[in-house]
Amino acid sequence: MAEALKESEALYRSIFENTGAGTIIIEEDTTISLANSGFEKLTGYSKTETEGHIEWPKIVANPAELEMMLDYHYKRRQGQSDVPIEYEFTLLDKNNAKKNVFIRVDIIPGTNRSVASLIDITSLKKAERSFRESESKLSGILEAFEGLVYICAKDYYISYMNKALKDLTGSNDRGRVCYEQIYGLEKPCAWCAHDRVSNGESVKVEFQDPKSGRWCYAVNTPIFADDHSVTQKQTVIIDIHERKMAEDAIREQERYLKKENVRLRTTIRDRYKFGRIIGKSAPMQKVYELILRAAATDANVIIYGESGTGKELVAKAVHDMSDRGAHAFVPVNCGAIPRHLVESEFFGYKKGAFTGALADKPGYLEQAQKGSIFLDELGEIQSEMQVKLLRVLGGGGYTPVGSVDVRQPDIRIISATNRNIRKLLENGQIREDFFYRIHIIPIHLPPLRERKEDIPLLAEHFLKKHQTANPSIALTGKIIDSLISYDWPGNVRELENSIQRLVNLGHLDFLAPCAQPISNFSAPLKSDATLFRLPFRQAVMGFEKSYISHLLETHQWNRTLVAKDLGIERKTLYLKMKKLGLQ
Repeated sequence: MAEALKESEALYRSIFENTGAGTIIIEEDTTISLANSGFEKLTGYSKTETEGHIEWPKIVANPAELEMMLDYHYKRRQGQSDVPIEYEFTLLDKNNAKKNVFIRVDIIPGTNRSVASLIDITSLKKAERSFRESESKLSGILEAFEGLVYICAKDYYISYMNKALKDLTGSNDRGRVCYEQIYGLEKPCAWCAHDRVSNGESVKVEFQDPKSGRWCYAVNTPIFADDHSVTQKQTVIIDIHERKMAEDAIREQERYLKKENVRLRTTIRDRYKFGRIIGKSAPMQKVYELILRAAATDANVIIYGESGTGKELVAKAVHDMSDRGAHAFVPVNCGAIPRHLVESEFFGYKKGAFTGALADKPGYLEQAQKGSIFLDELGEIQSEMQVKLLRVLGGGGYTPVGSVDVRQPDIRIISATNRNIRKLLENGQIREDFFYRIHIIPIHLPPLRERKEDIPLLAEHFLKKHQTANPSIALTGKIIDSLISYDWPGNVRELENSIQRLVNLGHLDFLAPCAQPISNFSAPLKSDATLFRLPFRQAVMGFEKSYISHLLETHQWNRTLVAKDLGIERKTLYLKMKKLGLQ
């Protein structure tokens, strides 16, 4: 019998030691009478320190929890049946470290002793707290999110909607199918990715809301159960209507610009007219290219060229082809404005600002709002006015005379000069800071003497313009030769005046003597009496060949110098040499 009891005690002792949890036997006076190795690991107290020496309240860290557990301890021994046998508390170990513990307590039948099993759940509680914090943060984000968020099951019924979606639908009712609740449709949306998401795929899609017609971007993601099966679908919807419209506008503009660019560049080489500008020579083709480039930007432009080369026509072409073309083009002759009126002319004035100011008057800057202002004869602007315009260009705005209101103009400045800008900078007539504000895109207009192949086109154009005064006038070969031979110090303007005089007077008359008229060249020609018995064109070719040969020999075949003497481009000279057999 004694041996059987010993075996039984050994068996129970083995079970007690190997439960896997910290286990203790508690006496009625709260003393721990027996503890296993699991309890040693949990608390840091050895069996010797624990058994018969420690009362279990010593290991309870929280006073409120201790009061509750003592209440359970005594009620349990009074036989009350409603006392919880499982709960959690905070344990304080030997090193004063706190641990979250799950405990189960049972009365040993027939005694006032109880057995308690304790399991360390600190890491579990930490994970739970972390999860709850994350859940709280995500919930806050979803509720504050301006986009729409909802969760629905495989049968399309909504189980969650964020605040933005509730406000949009005007309902908290989650027990309806998504396509009806959100879009007012009778069947699933055409863009719905339900089947793909149900197979575990995340799907992104752009679509138009059938209610509002606005473009939206949706991200559909699966929600997995513990067995990795998909149970629900989460959808996040963002309004992208403005972005979509902007993208469509950009694509449309790109298509238009590509077509326009191809059209312009494929035809420009064959064009003899660009807006109101006449000419198909190589120098003018370069000018046309620069006009196109300048029109594509909003940068300030400066046009260089001698008087009469058509700088205002180029400025107007840049304006007309730019995005500002629908607004005003305001030309300003800077040299024609009296010094004391410059500020009021540019900035305008208010009624009563000075004697004679009987009404408000807008200045050039206000007239050119959203358009372009053309500053002709730029070198004539006084230094003090340059400072004020520099402030305008720098974003400081301007104030009309007699006003205190600062105005911000939206203008593009296109300027022009026929003077040597470098000399103006050196002698201080043009401020460097002002110059570099306006000198962004330079366009150089060639003088008429450097594009003489355009003279016949220009002459025909001006003849049609003025021919009503004398319809019988025609441009003969002799007149054309004379026009080409002339040096044209007044450029295109002088050519038009000459054609107008031809129409009115019946004969060609140049205002200035020709610098190097062909008929007056003193270069020795090859003697050939038969030259005067040849047809006109052959005689002209013979003369050209003899004359160019003489210049080539004079300049030791330096084509650059020969072209300069002839007043033509080197390319034109090469073509003439090839045609005449001068290789």
